[in-house]
Amino acid sequence: MAHILIVDDQQSVLMTLEALLTSENHLVTACTNVLDAVAKLNSEPFDLVISDVVMSGGGSGLALLRTIRTQPKWASLPVILLTGKREKSDVEKGIQAGANDYVVKPIDPTLLLAKIKNLLTKSTTDTPQFAEAPVNAKGEFETKTEILSISEIGCTLLSNMFSSGGALVRLHSEVFKEVGLGSPVTLRVLSVEAVEAPEGLHKIRGNFVGLTEKELTPLRLWIRRQSRF
Repeated sequence: MAHILIVDDQQSVLMTLEALLTSENHLVTACTNVLDAVAKLNSEPFDLVISDVVMSGGGSGLALLRTIRTQPKWASLPVILLTGKREKSDVEKGIQAGANDYVVKPIDPTLLLAKIKNLLTKSTTDTPQFAEAPVNAKGEFETKTEILSISEIGCTLLSNMFSSGGALVRLHSEVFKEVGLGSPVTLRVLSVEAVEAPEGLHKIRGNFVGLTEKELTPLRLWIRRQSRF
């Protein structure tokens, strides 16, 4: 069970989200504006925030997100943004502001719950800090990457590229063009598991970031077609 803060200026959306989340045994606190949301964050511990982007009065979801990311005590708090906007540029603004994921309205309950589960179960580790020297030099990775599976929310890779949980990576592949997503796609790394192989391979699981409903439809159809074989 997780304590989840939901923020939306539409009561109908709050009621839908609360019913969905409580059915999964989560504790839910609802707010209709950013000011109340920040007050709740200061008074109670939360495991996840789900916020609408565009709200009337009291700030926007992006403003809330920026406030969260500027506070060290909330720096690692997962945030999912909700929006009715479907343009790539709108999604990119949210990701650049620090959102862990982005869900386009109307909300797909199964997809949202899967994203929540992945964010809540993602393990985090403390990274030791070392002295650094500034440089200005180009570098390239020599990578070997194979896509093992594709689902509605992401894909699983086998790669000698190591990425820590939470990292954003852009992945090019002809299969994405075949699916109808275009290439590259952006993934947020959820987990990295070492594989016994001489090449130092890792199994990487990641969620798609910023897919629109227009892209999700052909993805679902493609998956169904592949499942028949």
